[in-house]
Amino acid sequence: MVNQFDYLSKRDIFSPEVEALVEVETGRRYTYRTFNKRANQVANFLQQELEFQKGDRLCFLAQNSLEYWESFFGCQKCGGIFSPLNWRLVVRELAGLIDDLTPSALFYDSALANVASELKQKVTVSHWISLNSKGSEVEGSLVYEEVMKDAASSPPQQVDLSYEDPMGIVFTGGTTGLPKGAMITYKQVAFNTLSTIRDILPGDVYINHLPLFHVGGLYVYAIPLFILGGKVIQMKGWDLDALPGLINRENPNFFFAVPTQYRMLMDHPDFGSIDFSNVRFLTSGGEPLPLDIIKKYQETHGVKFKQGFGMTEVGPGCFALDPWDAERKVGSIGTPNFFIDAKVVDPDTGKDCGVNDVGELLFRGPTVTIGYWNRPELNKTLLDKEGWFSTGDIVYFDEEGYYYVVDRIKDMFISGGENIYPREIEKLLEQHPKIAQVQVIGVPDSKWGEVGRAIVVLKSGLEASEKEIIDFCEGRLARFKIPKSVRFTVSFTQYISAAGKILKRRLQEDFGQEEK
Repeated sequence: MVNQFDYLSKRDIFSPEVEALVEVETGRRYTYRTFNKRANQVANFLQQELEFQKGDRLCFLAQNSLEYWESFFGCQKCGGIFSPLNWRLVVRELAGLIDDLTPSALFYDSALANVASELKQKVTVSHWISLNSKGSEVEGSLVYEEVMKDAASSPPQQVDLSYEDPMGIVFTGGTTGLPKGAMITYKQVAFNTLSTIRDILPGDVYINHLPLFHVGGLYVYAIPLFILGGKVIQMKGWDLDALPGLINRENPNFFFAVPTQYRMLMDHPDFGSIDFSNVRFLTSGGEPLPLDIIKKYQETHGVKFKQGFGMTEVGPGCFALDPWDAERKVGSIGTPNFFIDAKVVDPDTGKDCGVNDVGELLFRGPTVTIGYWNRPELNKTLLDKEGWFSTGDIVYFDEEGYYYVVDRIKDMFISGGENIYPREIEKLLEQHPKIAQVQVIGVPDSKWGEVGRAIVVLKSGLEASEKEIIDFCEGRLARFKIPKSVRFTVSFTQYISAAGKILKRRLQEDFGQEEK
């Protein structure tokens, strides 16, 4: 009997010889039967050799690969909780996440072996598995291919699962500066798959270059496509020069990138020779898509854009703007997906807003997370008494029901598709011996959409340069989080509200101009 949550075993029955997964850099290609057998081997290794149990966490610190997907589904077959780690983070940041997760095993690849070796000195993990090396970088590591040789490809011992059980944990930031692990349940995955039928079809081909440590790479399109029997062309990461030829060879049916990446592709010398004839739509998210990009792709290739809005805790796909409305409703995130209730409320009174009234966006439905890992107090207030989840996004909807993002109650900004949480950066800079106070804001940037800027008040009588402040962050924060510029001010007094809080919007007005 095949467990209903064992997606690959189901596909092994329904479409065993259909191609499921392709690795661009190596040329390896898996049918669903081969894919399922590889995932079974991982599951049997976890269960039999590591005594992996339902609910155990498996951390993955690696770049995109077929092993990533094998391990994800192998972990799933055991009822484990797959917890990918952002390899762009520094050791200090990663150690904090691992301490929070207390995983049974950590898989790493050779490109991150030095990081894994440093982590071994700081965290407690019982089992370290090297994906594609001899495993000598971390003392006591097992080697992935060696354990796979000894692991059976037959179905592993089944685990009793429910729709409320978490399949994975994906970390998102917060206003406190402490990353929170949103638990992604089987129910979320099932209903997100149903929602994506608005976009994708059984048998579709999709090129996935997004990092698999984000919901965008792992959960938005790829897993629904595996459930529907489609094919994922997996890239190690964003490779601008490889994309034109890859699109021409693999003939995808749709493609996702953030606006910065679409502009980079648009400026590539091979842009005009890309064959988009098989592409039903291009889709974008993370930040508004400029109209000039929409028009350039339409004029050059006759291809249309979808746009959307998602978040780790909900969906992760929440809204979509359909291709026929991309120009007419430019700037809109579209309308809510299937199985998601959305409403706008006054953030002060909680009363529902009307057409064109600005308020906070709330979600309700089966795609809302059950909570954050190891955050019991926060989870008590995750939903209101009617089951609504507060997003912190300020939006409005027009007379046709199309939604528009205006601002964020939270201070988060987006840089090149990455969510940046200022409080995390501020907490680090507050440790600088010359800094008395600091605030971080996002400022416009022609390449990345937004980048960080630190507004600094120095301690009395001390001096510091912009370079000194930025250099202090090196090695302590992932590079994409490090502010790209610094501005100095004598006091934040004029920016403090009656409630004693810093008014970031006022800081934005005075310090948020794009550099020329």
